[in-house]
Amino acid sequence: MSRPTALAVLIALAACVQTAPTQLGEVRVAAETYPISANAAGTWRVLIDGRSVLCSKPTEESCYWAVRHYLTSQELLDDLG
Repeated sequence: MSRPTALAVLIALAACVQTAPTQLGEVRVAAETYPISANAAGTWRVLIDGRSVLCSKPTEESCYWAVRHYLTSQELLDDLG
């Protein structure tokens, strides 16, 4: 493999690597807590039962409401059968 080709491969691989999300805190709804994290782009998310729920703004209050809305939507879907 030529040197320029090897360099191009390394740059392509580096672009694919994502850093682990940074834990920022937790959201508490009723008796449950859900972790808040941010990715390298600064997008805040909450992990709920293995699903990533986006927060509309990078604030704990926004994440709280994202969790509340997500949980309410899941309850409504469960009611539908």
